[in-house]
Amino acid sequence: DSDLADQHLFHIDIDLTHKWDKNLKEYLKNAFSKKPELKLVTLQATRCCKGEELLDGIFQLNGKVYTRDEMLNHSIINTKWIRNILGSKMLIGLENNNYYPTPAYDIITDGDFITKVIEKNNLFLLLDIAHAMVTSHNKKIGYDQYISTLPLDRLIQLHICQPKLPKGGIAFDTHNEPNDEMYLEVIRLINKYPTIKYLTIEYYKDKNKLIDSIMKLRH
Repeated sequence: DSDLADQHLFHIDIDLTHKWDKNLKEYLKNAFSKKPELKLVTLQATRCCKGEELLDGIFQLNGKVYTRDEMLNHSIINTKWIRNILGSKMLIGLENNNYYPTPAYDIITDGDFITKVIEKNNLFLLLDIAHAMVTSHNKKIGYDQYISTLPLDRLIQLHICQPKLPKGGIAFDTHNEPNDEMYLEVIRLINKYPTIKYLTIEYYKDKNKLIDSIMKLRH
């Protein structure tokens, strides 16, 4: 409902790959109407099922389970709807989610699926670095190996925070304050991919630390 000025970016915690009903579309249409200065709208693909059952912060398989083709189809229909509302020139992006070892995360964190959705709909990639690190840790593959499966040539925005990556056990996206290694990765990505336009630090625990992180990133 916010109608503050200079809302250029709008990240929506709604799955582009799910079926949208009339009520959801009305909700989004109303939100869009309050943000006339939008430049980029980004959405997510968090799980392969309709239900939102969480156990210790991890999605569990619940409700209707979507197939790969169904999710791709829904993304096409929903993207067309957004462009019909906001105009064909509106930039639209998709964020990569983190992988946790439950069936709810099947398909949606696969690099080839994310790439297919982005290419089929002419979208941009919002790379959440922590999500990529958590995914690679929990899938037991290298971080560089995992992000190489994503459409990095379509990179437009980075989400930046520090995840919890234990040597043993499951990694979590804890949204901690970025550390020096994270800043180095941000700089590396910016230098390698000039299509990146926007940086967002996803840290919410202490406003002063958030401000310090923003200033550190700028310098």
